[in-house]
Amino acid sequence: MKFGFAVPTAIEFAPGAIDRLGAITAGFGTRVCLVTGVHSLARGGVHERISHLLAAPVVIHRTVVGEPDTVQVDRVTREVRAAGCDVVIAVGGGSVLDTGKAIACLAAHDGDALDYLEVVGRGRPLTRPSLPLIAVPTTAGTGSEVTHNAVLADPATATKASLRHPSMAPRVALLDPLLTHSLPPEVTARTGLDALIQLIEPAVSNRVHPLITPLALDALERAAIALPRAFDTPDDGSARADMMLAAMISGIALAHCGLGAAHAFAGPLGGSYPIPHGIACAAVIPHVMAANLEVAAESGDAGSVHRHAKVGRALGSRAGEDRAAAWDGVAHMEQLCQSLAMPGLASFGVTSAAFPDLIARARRTSSMRANPAELDDARMTTILERSLAPGTPARMAM
Repeated sequence: MKFGFAVPTAIEFAPGAIDRLGAITAGFGTRVCLVTGVHSLARGGVHERISHLLAAPVVIHRTVVGEPDTVQVDRVTREVRAAGCDVVIAVGGGSVLDTGKAIACLAAHDGDALDYLEVVGRGRPLTRPSLPLIAVPTTAGTGSEVTHNAVLADPATATKASLRHPSMAPRVALLDPLLTHSLPPEVTARTGLDALIQLIEPAVSNRVHPLITPLALDALERAAIALPRAFDTPDDGSARADMMLAAMISGIALAHCGLGAAHAFAGPLGGSYPIPHGIACAAVIPHVMAANLEVAAESGDAGSVHRHAKVGRALGSRAGEDRAAAWDGVAHMEQLCQSLAMPGLASFGVTSAAFPDLIARARRTSSMRANPAELDDARMTTILERSLAPGTPARMAM
């Protein structure tokens, strides 16, 4: 057995945790760069609260429009360097937190994002510690508040790739579930499904981890119950808290075990089409799970089937036999995605003509390396075909 475990971010979790923002910020710097989403400060009067909480001046305040890309990150990074900001606060969803992490990292270096970006960039090593970053998530989805990478889109290649360095992990994550009560149902659904999928993929990953698996399965069981409740009843405090906890644990899980083919597809899909990340993951996840189980059955990989069975049971299966429990998990994800009105890929203009390029780009992602099965092009094509329309069965009649 061989594994590592590290959570460098200090985590403060409580309803009302945002009230600690001023005191925490004062311990890291005096010139603040504040990064927010377009809507994250408007909801629930957060803007006014932050203004009152911070003793240090907000030298720069920038909003993130859509998912982060190299252009807007480079623009704000240059401003942060010029203004001499010494601490970054990111308040928002995963896109905002990733933008904050990228800015805090690049502000401590020379050059721009493409100098350091994986896959599509020049791959220069990041050698200097990031500026201190305080992460305040306002959605329960990505777990970006506890990870040490930032996913950015490169508009020139329509590809998403990561900046990655241990010092990019936020110094402090303030998790206040009250900030998620005002989320619209569709945002609750797509971010919540991202969290579920970020628990499923590490739990079945080929990087088996004795500490992460119990954490991920417990969080998955919580989220499977909490997400429909939060979707139907936005002010359900218990459901909102369980979803924020699950999302945070999903970030720890993916950092240690990697992800899988669902996230491998989501990168190029999100880079080429206007598909929110959670929707891209949700469209493909039942079909990815089915493909992985088919390969496991053909190859006699009982370990993969057993890991999928644990996921199935966390999602609600009562089957005693592993194979049945594993397939119950696939069915549960199909039903959950349908109940939360997740669209198929065709709704965003994806056609079969794009499949070869999407498959080739998915294979180059780091997520694909942790997938529990080797998927050939035929299976990856089938995944995409079945993901075009919502409700297409992942397990076809035998």
